[in-house]
Amino acid sequence: MAGIVLFDFDGTLARRPWISFGRILLDAIRKAQPETVVTASDLWAGLEDGFPWHHPDQAHPELNGDADAWWQRLEQVLLMACVYAGVDAELARAAVAEVRPRFSDPAEWELYPETLDALEALQEEGWRLAIVSNAVPELRRTVKGLGIAGYFDAIIASADVGYEKGHPEIFRIALRALGEPDPPGPVWMVGDNFEADIEAATRLGFGTVLVHSPASNGIAHDLRDAAYIILMAAERA
Repeated sequence: MAGIVLFDFDGTLARRPWISFGRILLDAIRKAQPETVVTASDLWAGLEDGFPWHHPDQAHPELNGDADAWWQRLEQVLLMACVYAGVDAELARAAVAEVRPRFSDPAEWELYPETLDALEALQEEGWRLAIVSNAVPELRRTVKGLGIAGYFDAIIASADVGYEKGHPEIFRIALRALGEPDPPGPVWMVGDNFEADIEAATRLGFGTVLVHSPASNGIAHDLRDAAYIILMAAERA
């Protein structure tokens, strides 16, 4: 019986090999100040905490649907990381201003080689697909720009709904967005983060597949493996 497959986005369906929050900041700083001695490690020291997904037990419904408010809160974290790294405050503010447009730019992302094959295989067998991601408010822009938005019946970014993965409510929100508070078929979660994707979904009774990360048996599944595992499980059910 076909059911629902929820996918993480970053690190699961697509990757950003050339950028990170720290990388964007460093590029902007070096562009304005080529002689800087600030390093990526200096910046990352201030980015190890403070992001919403660092604390999935803490909901933030007051930011629901307010992209500007969400970014204003995050930009304070980015700004302090720059200041702690020794960046001049004016330059730090200019660097932070470059993060929002660049991070969601589809040109900075690439699909995994097997992404389309996996999505097509599941869709052809009647599975309903959704993205559930700890992500910035512009997730839909990135997904659309990569040409895969049409595969999904729902795209849920934690910045839009006020809950991070790890919290059960974001998964329930995804099911409600699909019109399925009590799905008639199986629900699977596919992701690359063991805690946020696999453990959290397992607690809700979902099937899970960890991808692009070594599993306990030393095998790193890719998305084709995930699609095969889900389809074979349905066939045996």
